[in-house]
Amino acid sequence: MESLFLILLLILIVGTGVLFRLYPYFPKGSREGFANPATSPNFPKCIQRNVDAQVLLSIFPTCGDPSNAPSEDATDREELKLILMKLTCLDSDVTNNGVSGYRSMSLQFNTNHDIEPLGNFVGRCLNNGTKEDDITLLIDKYETRGKTLIQQIAKRNGLDTKIPQEHFTAVIRTVGAVLRTGCLAKRSSLDIPYGPRDPGYTIPFSVEKLAKY
Repeated sequence: MESLFLILLLILIVGTGVLFRLYPYFPKGSREGFANPATSPNFPKCIQRNVDAQVLLSIFPTCGDPSNAPSEDATDREELKLILMKLTCLDSDVTNNGVSGYRSMSLQFNTNHDIEPLGNFVGRCLNNGTKEDDITLLIDKYETRGKTLIQQIAKRNGLDTKIPQEHFTAVIRTVGAVLRTGCLAKRSSLDIPYGPRDPGYTIPFSVEKLAKY
């Protein structure tokens, strides 16, 4: 009786393993699944965290076919997408305190809307090395250029700018609030050691005895 029980248990284990092995090959109608992913794969990762940015990019989609000849409208759409990526990646980097790396580091510098490389600003921000004026200037330039691009794209395509501008303003407000919460401090901690045990308080002998220049 005991041996029969062991044989049945072994058959059950093997059958379960075979079932899990063959599960991916079952017909789609016989297994449960999701019609769509939780977040649209069409948008970059940073943009997925902001609904208004996603809506705006849906209204003004970029040219996805590389065989199409570049045009002024296509380049404006690409620049608007880049601005949205920079704003949302800035939000992500500051909110996550740089734990998952700087997503803003890989975004290209553009003099039309950048004052400095975005990664430099994020580094100073996370060390509380920024002031209110720094944030205001950065946000103002992105906002001015973004609204200009929206007006140009909408005018070419005969679209109303009211709804796109509202969504862009919402993105600007969200990022501005994050920066003013995470970047500003009463006293800058940039290059200041974190405590008495921090090596920053120690000056090597070779450095301490260097002559003035």
